[in-house]
Amino acid sequence: MPSKRFPRSKGEKGMTLVEMAIVFLIIAIVLAFAIPVVANSIRAYNLRSAAERMAERLAGGRALAMAKNKNVTVSLVTATGQYGYDFAPVGAPDGTPDSSDPEDLSQSYYVETLPSGISIASSTGATNLTNGKGITYTSRGELPIGASQADIVLSNGRGTVTVSISLRGQVWVH
Repeated sequence: MPSKRFPRSKGEKGMTLVEMAIVFLIIAIVLAFAIPVVANSIRAYNLRSAAERMAERLAGGRALAMAKNKNVTVSLVTATGQYGYDFAPVGAPDGTPDSSDPEDLSQSYYVETLPSGISIASSTGATNLTNGKGITYTSRGELPIGASQADIVLSNGRGTVTVSISLRGQVWVH
C-alpha cells in the first residue's frame, strides 16, 4: 500500500535489493581493473616529473656557470636523493649540495630531494666526489675536457628514466 506522504504514480516501480547488488558488483569489477592502471600511470608520471626537475636543475647549473663565468658543479647524493649546486672551495667540490654561494651571499639556492620511491640507480660520466657524484660545467657551459657524456638513471622499481648531459652541456630526458 502506497504511503500518503510519497504517493506512487501508476506503473512506477522501485529497485530490488538484488538489482542494486548487481549494479554494485559491476562497478566493483570495473574499478578492480581501473585502479592498477591508474596507479601505474601515476608512478610513471612521478618518475618522469622527477627526471624533468633534475634536468631543469642541471640546465640551471650550466646557465649559472656561464653567468658567473666560473665552474659550477651540480652534486648528486645518491644515498639521500638530494641534488643541488655545490659551492665548496674553488676547484674542490665536496659532493654536498649547498644553499648559498660563499662568494655571493646575496643569492640563495634550493637543495632538492627526489620524491619518495625514486632513487638514482646509476650515474655514468659523472665525477666521483666525497659524498656522491657531480656534474661540473666549465665557465663556457660545457663539460670539462676529457669528460664523457653523463647519464643519470632514475628508477622507481617499476621503470627507469635517463637524464643525459652531452659534452656541450645540453641536457635531455629519455
